Amino acid sequence: MTILIFGFGLIGIAAILDSFLRVRMTRIGYKWALLEGGAFDYGKYHQERKRRGWSVWPVVLMWVSVISGIALLILGFFAIFGTGPTHPK
Repeated sequence: MTILIFGFGLIGIAAILDSFLRVRMTRIGYKWALLEGGAFDYGKYHQERKRRGWSVWPVVLMWVSVISGIALLILGFFAIFGTGPTHPK
């Protein structure tokens, strides 16, 4: 159960960081950054980041959190529900 909590926590951290990046892009003039959903282009963020001198760590931490969170969720679901059949033979 603890693995699932950590997995959901990491996904939550990634969502907060993603919102932070989108708000930052909205403030500089990209009007649809908050409404693009999964179609948000992080390449545009990297271009603006280089131009404005922003740090790269929020993007890296967001992706590390997403990947680690998904891995922990998968591991947690397998730990709780198992991989064997539920009916005895």
